Amino acid sequence: MFPPPSESAPHSYRFHPTWSHALAHPPRGLALAREKGWVLAWDTQDWLYLLNALGERQSQMHSAAKLTTASCADNGSAYAAGGAHGEIWWLWPDLRTGWERSVGHSVTALALDSFGQYLAVGDSLGTLTIFDSQGRQLVRAQSQRPLHHLTFVPAAPFLVGASDYGLIACFDLSGKLIWRDGIVAHIGALSVSGAGEKIVLACFSEGLQQYDVKGNNLGRQSLPEAAHLAATTYDARHLLVAGMGKHLLWLDAQHRILSSYELEKPAVAMGLSPLEDRVVVAHAESSLVGFDLRPSLHS
Repeated sequence: MFPPPSESAPHSYRFHPTWSHALAHPPRGLALAREKGWVLAWDTQDWLYLLNALGERQSQMHSAAKLTTASCADNGSAYAAGGAHGEIWWLWPDLRTGWERSVGHSVTALALDSFGQYLAVGDSLGTLTIFDSQGRQLVRAQSQRPLHHLTFVPAAPFLVGASDYGLIACFDLSGKLIWRDGIVAHIGALSVSGAGEKIVLACFSEGLQQYDVKGNNLGRQSLPEAAHLAATTYDARHLLVAGMGKHLLWLDAQHRILSSYELEKPAVAMGLSPLEDRVVVAHAESSLVGFDLRPSLHS
C-alpha cells in the first residue's frame, strides 16, 4: 500500500484532473512553457504537438528526421527540437522552423533559457554548444560525459547538466566548467529552482540527490518508490516526483508527503508550473493529462 500524506505536514493537497488530450502515437516526452502554460510534446512517430493551457492543440508538425528531444522557453516565445543525426531546429510558436543547424552528432539534451534568447545543446560525444536566437554559435565546450539533461538556472547566469549515469556539472554562460560531481546512480531527470538554491536529480532506486548552484551537496533522500522523474517549484518549497509505477508524489521541502495520486499509466514525462498550481503528465502509451494542484487545510 502506498503511504498516505504525512500527518506532520501542515497542509494536504489534491490533484484535480482538468483536461486530457489523446495523441495519435505514444508520447515520448514533453516540455512546459512554464510562464505561458503551453505544452510541447513529441511522440514515437516524430510528431511535435503544441497545446495551450487548456489542453487544446494550437499547432503540430511532423519531422522527416528522427526526433530525440525538444525544449520550450518559459515565456512561450521560442521552441526547439533536436534530431538523431545532430539536427537542431529553432521553432516559432506555430512550430514553423526559424532556423536549422547541426552539431554533427545525435542530440541528447536541449535547453532554452526563460526568455528564448539562448539554446544549449548536448550531443552524444559530450559536446556542449550554445546558440543565440539568430542561430549564431556562441559557445562550444566539452563535458566529461554526454549530457542527457540540461537546464538554465532562471535567475542566475548558469547552466546545469547531467549525464544519464554518474555526472552532474554546472557551467557559466561562456561554457566554463564551474563545478562537477560524480554520482553512483542512473539519472532520470534534472530540475532546478529559480535561483538555483536547489538542484534535484531523480536517481531511480537511489531516490533524490540534491545540490545547490554553488556545488554544495545537499544530500540524498530515499522515497517509498523509485524516483523516475522530479520537478521542483520555482521557490524550492515543493517537489513533484513520479515513481517507476503509476504514482505522483507531492512533497514539501522536508520531503514530507503532502499528496499522492495514482495515474492510469506510468508517467513518461511531466511538467510543473512556477506557481505550483498546474501539472502536466504524459502517460505511457496514452495521452497528455493536465491537473490543478489544490491545497486544503487539515480538518
